[in-house]
Amino acid sequence: MSFKSLLVHAQPGDASRLRTEAAGALAVKLDALLIGLGAEAIPPIATTDPYGFGTGQWTPLLYEQQTRNLEAAREAFAAQTAGVRTEWRSVGDLPTPAMARVARAVDLVVTGGPHGTGDIYNAVSTPELLISSGRPMLVVPPHGGRLEPRRILVAWKDTREARRAVSDALSFMHMADEIAIVALGAREDQDALRAQAEDVAGMVARHSMARPRTHVAVSGGDDVQADLLAEADRMDADLIVSGAYGHSRAYEWVLGGVTRHLLHACERFVFLSH
Repeated sequence: MSFKSLLVHAQPGDASRLRTEAAGALAVKLDALLIGLGAEAIPPIATTDPYGFGTGQWTPLLYEQQTRNLEAAREAFAAQTAGVRTEWRSVGDLPTPAMARVARAVDLVVTGGPHGTGDIYNAVSTPELLISSGRPMLVVPPHGGRLEPRRILVAWKDTREARRAVSDALSFMHMADEIAIVALGAREDQDALRAQAEDVAGMVARHSMARPRTHVAVSGGDDVQADLLAEADRMDADLIVSGAYGHSRAYEWVLGGVTRHLLHACERFVFLSH
C-alpha cells in the first residue's frame, strides 16, 4: 500500500515535538497529508466543599484551560510542520479513543517519542491505540529523528499480525536497499522457520528493489527480544517491522513479549500492525 495520509496526536509546547517533526518529515517524503489531532479530556472532579460550590466553580475553569491547551497544541503543530501539507482537528475527549476514531481517515498512525508522564486525559496510550485503531502504526524512537527506510529488519513469526505487518509495510520496503527477514525460535522449529522466512522473502522481493536475505536462529524466552535487537544493531536497521500482540495483550503484560519490548525499549523506528 502507499501511505498518502498520516495521523499524529499534537500536544502543547514541546510535548509532541519529536513525533510531530518525524511525522512531518515523513509526510513530505511520501507526498502525504498529515492530520494533527488535538485531543484532551477533563478528568472527573471530586470535591468535599461543605457549601456545595466546589464542583460548579471548578468546571468552567477546567473547560477554559482545555480550550487554551487545544489552541496551544494547534499553534505548536503549525510551527513544527512548516512546509508540510497538513490538516488540523481538535476535540475535547480522551486522546486514545479520539485518535482511534480519526484513524479512519488515514493510512498510517504515527506515535511514540519520549516516554512521558502524561495520563489518559492528555496523552495517548500507544498499546491501546495500536489495538483499537485498525491501522498500522509507526512508533518514533524516544530521541526522535527522520525515517530513512534504507535498512529494514522484519521480525518474523508465523501469525496473522506478522503477515499483516509485512503487507502493510511494503511501501517502505520498496524504498529499502537492504531487507532482513529474521525468524527466531526453538531448535526443533528451525526447518519450518527457514521455509517460512524464504516464503516471506520471496513475497517481499516481488515488491522491493532489494532482494531480502533471511536470518534464522535458535532463540527463546526473553532471549528473543535481545537477539532481535542485536540483529538490528548488526545491520544498523533504520526500521523494524513486526506484528503486534500475537498473544493477548494481558499475556504480554504479565510475561513480557516482543511487542512490549519494541514499544518501551527500542531506540529505532518500529512499524507495527495488529
